[in-house]
Amino acid sequence: MSSRPLPARRGSFWTALGVQARVIGAIMMRELHTRYGRENVGYLWMMGEPMLLATVIGLLHVNAGHVAYLGDIQPLPFSVLGYTAFILFRGIVNRSAGSLEANAPLLYHRQVTVFDLTLARALLEFAGVFLTFVMLMTLLICLGFAQAPVRPLVVFAGWALIFWYSLGHSLLITALTYENRTADRLIHPYSYFMVGLSGSFFQIGWLPPAAREILGYIPLTSMFELLRYGWFRGTDLDYFYGGYAVAACALLTWAGLIMVSRVHHKIHLS
Repeated sequence: MSSRPLPARRGSFWTALGVQARVIGAIMMRELHTRYGRENVGYLWMMGEPMLLATVIGLLHVNAGHVAYLGDIQPLPFSVLGYTAFILFRGIVNRSAGSLEANAPLLYHRQVTVFDLTLARALLEFAGVFLTFVMLMTLLICLGFAQAPVRPLVVFAGWALIFWYSLGHSLLITALTYENRTADRLIHPYSYFMVGLSGSFFQIGWLPPAAREILGYIPLTSMFELLRYGWFRGTDLDYFYGGYAVAACALLTWAGLIMVSRVHHKIHLS
């Protein structure tokens, strides 16, 4: 009998990746059903909720005359672009608070992890908000209230950075709010507090030098600067700190993964 070692199994990584993709997809479908149900508009409310909020903000600028702030930066697309992106951050952050208690029974399944639960909810939020953004901006372009993006790939990069940053927050919040009511109550005020500091409704270049320096330490401001640079020709990247933004996302994700790994061992399923 030959004593040669058995060859290593090929494709094991891709097989495991496929399993996790199916797990995350199943969690997303479950979340869709439990969050929106199948009655009335059902799953369409996934886009309807952020669309209503963004539309209200946009209507506030209808009578602004659509005079450009600078160059081609028009008030209506400027506000819709900023607010829809902030809805993504706020939605992922707010929905991660206390989410582990509601989904703990799913951890009975060996393939399901806390990271899967958090990622699935974040992806579902991203799908609804991004589709809302695409539909609203397409409508504004067709009505002549906005122009097509001048750097589409940069727009996608801005959305990706905001999603990554929000996911890092979500991992930390999911772990911190598990059986911690005090931390749970602080999440919603934090998300509202960030409305005025995120840069979603203003450009850093419009502010006094002292304010620019302070807000430059908030990674979200760089991400919104990148997002607007991708859409409008009359913007620049003078106050975009890409390395700092990526480092903040990576650090949040690393800390979040450690925290959810620790809290996973504390969960006792009865």
